[in-house]
Amino acid sequence: MTSPSNARSTASGSLVLPSPREPSSTAIRTGVFAVEDTTVQLVWPALPVGDHTVEIADRIVAVTGDGGPAALVVDGLPAHTGLEVMVDGALATTFATLPPPPGRELFRLATVGDLHMGDGHTFGILPTLRDAGGKDDPPIPRASRAAMAELTAWGAELLVAKGDLTHHGYAEEFAMAAELLAEPGIPVIATIGNHDVRLGHVDGRPIFGAAGIELAVGGIVVRDVPGLRVIVADATIPERHPGSFRTVGPAILEAAATADRPVLVALHHQLQPLPIPTHWPPGVLGPESGRFLRALAEANPCAVVTSGHTHRHRARRSGPVLVTEVGSPKDHPGTWAGYAVHEGGIRQVVRRVMAPDVLRWTEATKRTLFGIWGRWSPGSLEDRCLTLPWPAGR
Repeated sequence: MTSPSNARSTASGSLVLPSPREPSSTAIRTGVFAVEDTTVQLVWPALPVGDHTVEIADRIVAVTGDGGPAALVVDGLPAHTGLEVMVDGALATTFATLPPPPGRELFRLATVGDLHMGDGHTFGILPTLRDAGGKDDPPIPRASRAAMAELTAWGAELLVAKGDLTHHGYAEEFAMAAELLAEPGIPVIATIGNHDVRLGHVDGRPIFGAAGIELAVGGIVVRDVPGLRVIVADATIPERHPGSFRTVGPAILEAAATADRPVLVALHHQLQPLPIPTHWPPGVLGPESGRFLRALAEANPCAVVTSGHTHRHRARRSGPVLVTEVGSPKDHPGTWAGYAVHEGGIRQVVRRVMAPDVLRWTEATKRTLFGIWGRWSPGSLEDRCLTLPWPAGR
């Protein structure tokens, strides 16, 4: 159980995998949800009761199943290598670790989004799923708290919350969100989403300020960290679902242009590539998104734009700019994102929240919309986990 011996790299550095061996017909169904340069996150929709052994390269790790979903992170793996996963001695799946970005690692930050504090203990329609904890123990705080613990253990030194902090924009919901976000004890910057500006909403800035959290409302918050300028922006339109750069765009572009380093722009609304919405909810429409991304590439070609809003996972390129969408801790697949900043690039990893009670809930929520949600939201592994070298010359 080793990496495929004839894996090789092309002249451009891309890993070329050999034809993988077919998983054993006796192997336990195993999924690869996240990869980094030296780690992999494995997920089992249903891990049989008992103790199991996972072998990858020279790593041997034990995992215990209770018949429900389970997850495991295996670290200490070789970078940029094709590897096989053996479970109880049978070949379960194959994957490849990412190449690390060029240069030394300088900093780590993480993002969460779409907390929807106050939304209750149900999710979705056709069918509507109900958490076993009921109204007295809703899954949203549990999922959010578990995500904070896991991203802190991963090494995040800054947390960015990308909007829809609340479900109705009520003061008590902002207070719950602020308390949860402050729990890890690392610096936090947040912005708002469409649910935070619904009819009857309150201004969450005083509540978040009392918790020591900067909240972008009507503008941007800028934070310079080693190797990166973080720009957290409010692109909401009060009492509307879509977003817009009409108000906040010039400030983002100025902050990007004046940075002496690459930039990461975090906001709630996704940047749609097309002129009309192709899925719900609508974000920033294509023509406006296109103009903004072209201007951002000119202002600072070393840029990442990351959003939430859709509760799904996608990645695309607009010229040199990487554009990603990341889901919510509270519904399938139940995630947070980490960013490792290097001298010459950045690595994004999206991990599932692994707390057992949360994993059971988020695995159940994939059944909504007749199971379509379980296929739509996760995206591909390449949408979630990737390495971006910065363009040369800046």
